Amino acid sequence: MIREGIAELLKSILGIEEIPINVPPKREMGDFSSAICLALARERRRPPMEIAKEVIEKLKANLPPPIQEVTLTPPGYINFKVDWPYLARELISEILERRESFGKPSSKEEEKVFIEHTSVNPNKAMHIGHLRNSVLGDTAARVFKWLGFPTEVCNYIDDTGLQVVDVVTAFLYLDPPLFHAGSADLRPIWAKAPEDQPLDYFCWDLYARFENELEKNPSLLERREEVLHQIEKGEHPVAPFAKELAKKIVQAHLGTVGQLNIHYDLLNWESDIICQGFWQETFELLKERGALRLETEGPNEGCWVVPFGGIIETSDGVKSLDKILVRSNGSVTYTGKDIAYQLWKFGLLERDFLYTSWDLQANGSVLWTTDREGEPGDLLKRRFGHAGRVINVIDVRQSYPQKVVSECLRQMGFEKEAERSIHLAYEVVNLSPSAARILGAEEMEEKKSIAMSGRSGTGVKAKDFIEMVKKKVVEKADHPLEESVASALASAAIRYYLLKFTPESQIVFDFDEALKTTGDTGVYLEYAHARACSILRKAGERNVDDHWNRNCIPSRLTETERNLLNGLSEFSSVVMRTGKTLRVSQLTEYAFDLAASFTSFYEHPDPESDVQTPFIHLQDQNLRTFRLSLVRAFQIVMGNMLRLMGMPSLEKI
Repeated sequence: MIREGIAELLKSILGIEEIPINVPPKREMGDFSSAICLALARERRRPPMEIAKEVIEKLKANLPPPIQEVTLTPPGYINFKVDWPYLARELISEILERRESFGKPSSKEEEKVFIEHTSVNPNKAMHIGHLRNSVLGDTAARVFKWLGFPTEVCNYIDDTGLQVVDVVTAFLYLDPPLFHAGSADLRPIWAKAPEDQPLDYFCWDLYARFENELEKNPSLLERREEVLHQIEKGEHPVAPFAKELAKKIVQAHLGTVGQLNIHYDLLNWESDIICQGFWQETFELLKERGALRLETEGPNEGCWVVPFGGIIETSDGVKSLDKILVRSNGSVTYTGKDIAYQLWKFGLLERDFLYTSWDLQANGSVLWTTDREGEPGDLLKRRFGHAGRVINVIDVRQSYPQKVVSECLRQMGFEKEAERSIHLAYEVVNLSPSAARILGAEEMEEKKSIAMSGRSGTGVKAKDFIEMVKKKVVEKADHPLEESVASALASAAIRYYLLKFTPESQIVFDFDEALKTTGDTGVYLEYAHARACSILRKAGERNVDDHWNRNCIPSRLTETERNLLNGLSEFSSVVMRTGKTLRVSQLTEYAFDLAASFTSFYEHPDPESDVQTPFIHLQDQNLRTFRLSLVRAFQIVMGNMLRLMGMPSLEKI
């Protein structure tokens, strides 16, 4: 709040966009400082001191209330001193008054935000890379909801892709009893899945085995092609079997992410996109708007393509830079279906899905699903899609297809929607060499990281990881933990671990690093919040009067009090900035700094004294009230931050 206020003033005076605000090397210079005048000196061909003097004159005429004084230090630093008692009085009052709504905008936004995340192929168990997607998307959704945007969260289920086809083919033909054409009884096929193993785990191994067998048994390729066509045509009994298998695995996925407090509004099934004729309408629209053309010669002969770069000649021969949406055999590419789906998200298609309820989620909300036997949205009084902004959470390997989707919208004349099509890209999760060895990966040349592979079965299953973290949390605790507390701490640890990396940072998963419960971790935040709750609980048990009054503030605040106040003041601006940039790692960075400031305040409230008196034992009633109120303010803000990151806010551990 303070930094942003200073930066906004300097922006208006200097007419520039970026203003660096730092803590000066010496406290006597001020609480904050900016060297912007030094940076502008060469560009404006004026001495930095001269520029700074002019800026200070203008600042003094319009200083925001928390700023007590502005000074100049050679060779051109502008320094700001904060009126800390004033800030404490106003800030603590606002936090205690607004509590869970502190930091939320007073007005609601009209623009609907549609966020799609998770979107895991329903053919096997989830792994930790999938969890990164889910946690990023869920946290982004929480931020937009906090900022007042109507927000809809969708999980796209690709139930017609080759990964599902492979597992279905493996079920039918890899092990006896084999499926025979004309048979309608698939109970022997279902019985291949052992009762003592989760279905998604069984399919994890089955998929890897099938991929290995494909190289040895060419007849399986023919079988796979048959299964693909049967699923595409909806032929009984294979297509219903594939759908039921996908549903069972999706249910397992939902159970996995549910342990991390992740929920959705809608499950969108690719088979329903095909069934409802979205592509046919999109195909005609693309042709009508001149965004698509039929190639009559060259490498793309017989294909419908979106012009992107034409034909070029490379060392490998003639190559097309244009994007194929319809192959020469008439089949639609993934990108083609993605364009149709994106148009639906913005409400640009006349067609719509049919819907039905899937289940009631742990957070009390109904999860809806597309269903060709369902009801129209208007009959259910639900209007899915029709968003003003669409955020697709997909890893960086899908950057090019995502650009194609937005460019196709632009070529169709949907300029606004193209600009509002946002790809929240993130780097993949790979394994460290030690993690790969633990998982039994074959020996390979030394690498910094090893990619997880569903085809080889190499990876860390998400549910296994959650259980491992829970076990580590219990081992590290200095007293027995209740099951619910251990689960909550494990969820906080995992979400924090996956959020703290910037999106462009590859996570090289290492068991030792991932299982840490001290330091820069979610468990540390939970303990800080629980400690604040404990202090307030003990004050209540001892009938300590901590009723806030605006006159209890000391005339001079200690360094740890000032640092904690400054951290509390930045909460709303951090959330606003995260909503604008979608860099959710800012939340973890802020939360850790805030928890560290609280710990420092709790342990050293009087840094210059040899004696640190517990707050509830202070004899000075005003000081006691002030410090306990500061604890309560931290508890509220940290609780808000934990909820924003999808973490529980434990009051007792």
